[in-house]
Amino acid sequence: MGMRYLRVWFVSALVAVFVAVWMSGTGMAEEEFTRADVKAKIEEHIAAKVKEGGGVFKFKDDQTGEEVPLEFVKVGVVRGIKGHGYVGGADFRVKGEPEKLYNLDFWVKPMGSQLVLMDVRTHRYPKKEGDQWVQARVDPLPWWWAVAQEHPGETEVKKAWEIKAAMHEHITQKTKEGEGVFKFKDEKTGEKLELEFVRIHDPVTKTKEGYFACTDFRVKGTPDKLYDLDFWLNPKGDKMVVTQTRLHKEPAKEGDKWVKKPRYNFGPDGTPVEIQ
Repeated sequence: MGMRYLRVWFVSALVAVFVAVWMSGTGMAEEEFTRADVKAKIEEHIAAKVKEGGGVFKFKDDQTGEEVPLEFVKVGVVRGIKGHGYVGGADFRVKGEPEKLYNLDFWVKPMGSQLVLMDVRTHRYPKKEGDQWVQARVDPLPWWWAVAQEHPGETEVKKAWEIKAAMHEHITQKTKEGEGVFKFKDEKTGEKLELEFVRIHDPVTKTKEGYFACTDFRVKGTPDKLYDLDFWLNPKGDKMVVTQTRLHKEPAKEGDKWVKKPRYNFGPDGTPVEIQ
């Protein structure tokens, strides 16, 4: 009987070790969340911001850089994106101007035992057409709207939205580390810039230095001053990571307007070539 119990104990111990190793190696230790959980997280965030804003949800329009006082209407559909969390859309109206409607996307990711709000981006914004306000879609759309338009299944090359998702996560993490701004040191002038993310451009391309896309950032407090930063990404394990960031275009004053002046162009192989 003693040998039998010893064998049972030994097998049980092996199973326990295997399960522990498997869970830690595959990330299964993360809790599973439902769309209802995500909706509740979004509503909780909105309620906290409305309280903080004295009754309105203060939103810095990522297209114009202007702060807009919004009144919450409802959270709509929540969609899951495998490996990238969830996106839920929420309707708002401008305070005092109920005909002006916004639809904002809330990107939420599970991290361990918590749901973490990654970013809030404009999906639709109010636009005047004649004597009426209509909702217009931003262009380009946030990367998560491309997911539903692509065919399912794996491909040999990364899809454009996957590259944008990795870039966006990198930018949001750096912005959180910078307490609300993306801090970037100008390698040419040594100036330490405090920037606010605007958008990722199309297209995403592949060069010999990795996957590539450019972005717009505005100078904090000066929405018309835009920098163009270029990001290169490469695979690391099962993830795409940013391996290089360069300042491609800088704001320059022409008359009474700010324009973007390039510091380099691209050669035939996609390699940056400095402008002399």
